[in-house]
Amino acid sequence: MATKKTIKAAGVKHKITKNKKGEIVVTHPTIDNGKYDKINLTKKAKVKTIKEGVKATRKYHKDNPYHKK
Repeated sequence: MATKKTIKAAGVKHKITKNKKGEIVVTHPTIDNGKYDKINLTKKAKVKTIKEGVKATRKYHKDNPYHKK
């Protein structure tokens, strides 16, 4: 069972990991690319596996495309 998966969504790398509590967390760069944002997918999207986390991340970016200004 994998505890980490890296995908590319909205043109940037996203790391989906399982923390020590068993929660699925996605880490991705913010708009200024100097800082990283962590989102708990277990709480936000009710995911239980890394595979579901990948699917939820891709769905979010499909439904909410990032538009450069």
